[in-house]
Amino acid sequence: MVEARISIHEPTAPPQRLHELHDQLARELRSVPGVESRRAREEAPQDSKSGVGAHLAELIIGGTFSVGTVAAVTKVLIALINRSASRSVTVKKANGEEITVTAASAEAQQRLVEFFAEDEEARRAAER
Repeated sequence: MVEARISIHEPTAPPQRLHELHDQLARELRSVPGVESRRAREEAPQDSKSGVGAHLAELIIGGTFSVGTVAAVTKVLIALINRSASRSVTVKKANGEEITVTAASAEAQQRLVEFFAEDEEARRAAER
């Protein structure tokens, strides 16, 4: 089973825009069969005036990812990156392994596929 946190980064975007991007990504990922998503709930930093945490644009996804699911999730993330030249996405697994993708190249897409597929391969090996 895959579980990862996805953070959206866009340096020039105001917090409200990051919130909208988070909601948009959550909707798109929920349309992928087998993917569960929820907003990351974190305590706001003590010096935060508005109570909005640092992880406004962070989403937790999980599920048992088939090859098709990995391809669909990757396609959604690459499409999100393609919509803005200054946007990047960081995916961090529960084990701390992380990848940041800033360009929507074929190489970046392959790196994302391999990143997600590693967990499924390990799960299948453990079941044998």
